[in-house]
Amino acid sequence: MKKGFSIPFNRLVMALFTFGLIGTAIALFWITYLGSLSIAEHEIARSARSKATLSRLVFTQHLEKLEGHIRAVAADPEIRRALETDDKATAKKAIERATEGMTSAVLDILLIDRPNDASWVNGSLGLIDLSHQLPANIRAAMPPDIWVTYTSHNSEPVAVTAALSILVLDPESGEAIARIYGGTTVTDSFTLPGELAKTLHAQDLAFYHDDKLIAGIGDLTSESLPDGLITASDETGYYLRDDNLYVYAPLMKGLDGHLLSTVTKQPIDTMEKVRETYIRMFTPFLIYTTVLAIGAALLVNRITSAGLGRLVAYATSLRKEQLVAPPKPGLISEFNKLARMFQAAFESVRVRDAQFKDMIDGSLHGVLVHADNRILYVNDALLKMLGYDPGFPAQLVGAPAPAIYAPEEHGRLSSYYNASETNGAPRAYEVKGIRKDRRTVWLEQHVRVTDWNGAPAYYATITDISERKRQEQLATKNANFDILTGLPNRRLMIDRLRQTLQRNRQLGELTALMILDLDRFKTVNETYGPNAGDHVIVTVATRLTEVLGPDQTVARMGGDEFAILLTDPEDRWQIEQTVRDILSEVEKPITLENSTRVVLSGSLGITLSPNDGLEDEALLQQADTSMYQAKAESGSSYRFYATRMNEQTARRGQIEISLREAIEQGNLHLNFQPIMDFPQGRIVSCEALARWSDPKLGVVHPVEFIKIAEESGLIVPLGEWVLRETCAFFQSCNQNGLQLDSISANISPRQCRETGFVNQLQNILGETATEPSCLQLEITESIMFDDQRVNPVDILQAISALGVKISLDDFGTGYSSLSYLKRLPIDTLKVDRTFIKDIEGDPDGQALVEAIVSMARSLGISVICEGAETREQCSLVSSFGCSLIQGFGIARPMSAENFRQYLGRINGVDNAAARAG
Repeated sequence: MKKGFSIPFNRLVMALFTFGLIGTAIALFWITYLGSLSIAEHEIARSARSKATLSRLVFTQHLEKLEGHIRAVAADPEIRRALETDDKATAKKAIERATEGMTSAVLDILLIDRPNDASWVNGSLGLIDLSHQLPANIRAAMPPDIWVTYTSHNSEPVAVTAALSILVLDPESGEAIARIYGGTTVTDSFTLPGELAKTLHAQDLAFYHDDKLIAGIGDLTSESLPDGLITASDETGYYLRDDNLYVYAPLMKGLDGHLLSTVTKQPIDTMEKVRETYIRMFTPFLIYTTVLAIGAALLVNRITSAGLGRLVAYATSLRKEQLVAPPKPGLISEFNKLARMFQAAFESVRVRDAQFKDMIDGSLHGVLVHADNRILYVNDALLKMLGYDPGFPAQLVGAPAPAIYAPEEHGRLSSYYNASETNGAPRAYEVKGIRKDRRTVWLEQHVRVTDWNGAPAYYATITDISERKRQEQLATKNANFDILTGLPNRRLMIDRLRQTLQRNRQLGELTALMILDLDRFKTVNETYGPNAGDHVIVTVATRLTEVLGPDQTVARMGGDEFAILLTDPEDRWQIEQTVRDILSEVEKPITLENSTRVVLSGSLGITLSPNDGLEDEALLQQADTSMYQAKAESGSSYRFYATRMNEQTARRGQIEISLREAIEQGNLHLNFQPIMDFPQGRIVSCEALARWSDPKLGVVHPVEFIKIAEESGLIVPLGEWVLRETCAFFQSCNQNGLQLDSISANISPRQCRETGFVNQLQNILGETATEPSCLQLEITESIMFDDQRVNPVDILQAISALGVKISLDDFGTGYSSLSYLKRLPIDTLKVDRTFIKDIEGDPDGQALVEAIVSMARSLGISVICEGAETREQCSLVSSFGCSLIQGFGIARPMSAENFRQYLGRINGVDNAAARAG
């Protein structure tokens, strides 16, 4: 061995002990100092978050106080009566009375809008200019029951207003008859900044609209803020400058997406006190530590030097003379034990050398000894493992050591052997070996440095683990990858998502998580079979992988649902470009094995991290919710996650639960809208309309609960109830002298495809003794596309065979309405209200209605024009030859009792007969 630099043990011990003790003490001092700073920073951050939370809480409570005043105005019976009688003076007095006594929360804005009369009653403060603070077009776009902020950028400074809109509904029709608006002008509010400052114990407070100062008190009204304190995100921020803590608290986003926030300033000297304390303590601490370290090092050196010298002398003599007596025992027991062990080791080494060769020759594990990159020894087990003839070690002895390893492993093994000199290499590892026939074999080897014929060498025991590696790879693939597509499965996807989110927490990178669901895949699977469905899934998986590239994760979550993890995109624009590429690839035609071409589309939901959160399960649920929103709205599209989606999902769930109870308990009711033969001035029919008012949810609009009933399957029992009640009502009218020719009810595609629907309809007609020809069922064009497994022509012909009339609703708004007139047994067309709206000044609309009436007459189909709002529209439509009219111009939907009285009055039957029903 080459002689390198060396130092006497006693000096090394003294130096290391001294420097080690001093260094350890300084390190502990520094750690304590950093810990104190960290604790101080943590307390400052906690204080900042608390102040931000308190700011939002006080702001929210202020709005809640205002909301209580607004809702009290909306619930005032005097205002509702004034709305019904169009009594502005009474409403004005009621509003002024409601605002009396407001102190801590003052409504700067309080007004009532009616559908056709903006600012019907204005009870706002005299200094408020509604044209800037809350214009009529902004009020009309405000969602009900949700606080929003509106910013007028035309004023200087910018004017910001927080406002709430509450609908006043007609209890009969469920339509909005007015909106009550209330709010406060954040810019000029006298109470809000003072209330915030008082609660936060802050003398300096300011309101910001994005990065523009709009209101405040104290120095913040003129002082420039630290860079980066105010951001476009809705995360709390804080900054410490010149012993002052600035806290940024986002409050609310406005209709235009801009953010309203507060900034407070508070003196704080915690960090400076920590620094001063530790600087004052450091010099005395360093002096005391140095003196103690030097004294301890001298004492250790005195104890160890004598014993170590005797041990070194004994070892030197033993090496030269082969056998000498051990030294006399000294003070250190370990040195005495080492002397005895040297003697025993010297005697046994020769015996072990002889035994060693016999052991490794007969070992069941492969044994390899090499040095200086040459093989010195191999046993029979290793020869057999590598495909050589056992008993002939000369086949490998003398060959280069890397010869038995795969070429790609040479660099790694070389680095291991170089690092082994400093004990930096692993003792055991897996490596690819090369057999004599050049096939690869997996080896596990344990390596240690040994002495071979007086020179250092590497000794390795080797085991063949090829079968184990094959089983591990198979198990890993089955556990983490989808068998059909080879893509990562749900388990691996979630694992990668968690790793990405952990990186986001450290680096603040943006990540987009997407859920893609194939539209109409169920139809392809059921029409062409599961093999075709598998082919479609594999094709889509391949396309997704190609369009996204190897750096992004595409996973199959199950069925026809895929998850995509887009890491570190530049911005939202790049995400949208990628999404469009994905949907474009999905929509390309796919050729099945039988040469049939199918075209699908995809619905894609997107959630962003950290914008939408950092929890994996929550992000998956948000992406799934966004996907279902895209599918529900149109399909073949994408939607980014928004908090309102969760609110909508919760409301939909509550509506579904309450609707199920309402159907079971019979808590719904029917309204009836008359259909008049206008030239004769006689009511000939009516349309039954389901209505629902829930004790908790209030009046739920049919557009909302009918859609949920369709999706949940509740439309089936609901539809049966409507049909039965409709027929019973029709019979009650005629049995009591109220002559009604027919009655109509809507049926959904979901009802039609239910097994036994036609039999159920026949039973209802029989149970209520209703003449089939007096019942008219209204369908829409969606029945043609709802379920391709069911032939709609067969269903409608079976209904028509019972004698029941069929009406095609919303005629003219679909894509193939004219073809349905030939295919389906249609008795009546209902011209959609969009053709009737503003028809007086629309020559094209008049021509279309006249053409529809003429075409239907030639086909022997009757026509009903719905949506006629005025008597002028009714007269105009009647002049085109359409005598049957339904709309507000005739009458609004009404309760059963009111309809009976209306029918008796119009058709000439006395009120006593009407009330008898």
